[in-house]
Amino acid sequence: MSLIKLKIRQYSQKRYLKSKQEWMAKPIENSKPTSIILSWVFKFLVLAFFGALLIFPFYFMINQSLLDKDWQNDKSTILWYPKTFGSPKGKFDLTAHWENFKAALEAGYGKAILYTAATVAISVTARIFFSMTFGYAFSIRKWKGKSFLWVLFLSLLILPEVALMSGQYKIMVTLGWNIGHWRMISLIMPFAASVFSGFMYKNAFEAIPDSVKESAMIDGAGGFKFFTKVAMPMVKATTWTVAILTALASWNSYTWALLVMGKQIKGSWTVINVWLNDTGKDPSDPLQTVYISIRMAATVLAIIPMVIVYFLLRKRIMNAISRQGRATKG
Repeated sequence: MSLIKLKIRQYSQKRYLKSKQEWMAKPIENSKPTSIILSWVFKFLVLAFFGALLIFPFYFMINQSLLDKDWQNDKSTILWYPKTFGSPKGKFDLTAHWENFKAALEAGYGKAILYTAATVAISVTARIFFSMTFGYAFSIRKWKGKSFLWVLFLSLLILPEVALMSGQYKIMVTLGWNIGHWRMISLIMPFAASVFSGFMYKNAFEAIPDSVKESAMIDGAGGFKFFTKVAMPMVKATTWTVAILTALASWNSYTWALLVMGKQIKGSWTVINVWLNDTGKDPSDPLQTVYISIRMAATVLAIIPMVIVYFLLRKRIMNAISRQGRATKG
């Protein structure tokens, strides 16, 4: 009986100590009702303010996309909801003009989406291949000239983007890759390789324990087999990071795409950002009037694919942005 009593006493003391530790770990809270109410009001106001700042641009974009395109000639009226042009002031007349989206779709939206998706897919594949092999080569501990070449490649990170873009454009023009179907190669080239992505892969490969390499060698795995069967699966998280960041950069690329492709002929294959820049213009108007409502409808259509991709891969996208491929576990 004495042993049972001791165990019961020990169990009760552990529960008591655990409750005290949890109580001490809790932050100090003010129990006054006035302070609690003011704290909640302050939090609500802050969240509401920043939430409005984030939501308002999207509301404005959707609102403008559903407006009658003739409203843009009236500079004195601010519309907070879509209504037909000429409606009396003060009268509630909610009328959504979906023909703006129809005009944007007929301006070559399908071709732009397919062309951009193909460009992004090839860019991601090329960057993963070159960055992975680059990082694996520099993760090998001993080979002649490794330190010198590594410092040389890292020095490229300090170069400004404008300087790189100017040199890249000069090469593309010299090779004639800014004309015809060769333009897709020009769009892919800036995203095909990256020293930063190679640096991420180098750190990931170096984090693989030596015991894994030794076990693979004992099992008869050569260099290529170890790379493809063991190392690549262990850096899957880094691969997802590089793929997502490259896809976002390639899809959102505007300056380079506009520089390479320039002004497009109506109906030609182009990327989504250049297509967006040319959508909404009236070709019959000598002044080349841009209808803002059609342009905004095209903007909504342009962001829909990325919104869908974000909701499908939101966890991986957040991990890719936050962790930057610093671990090898997939």
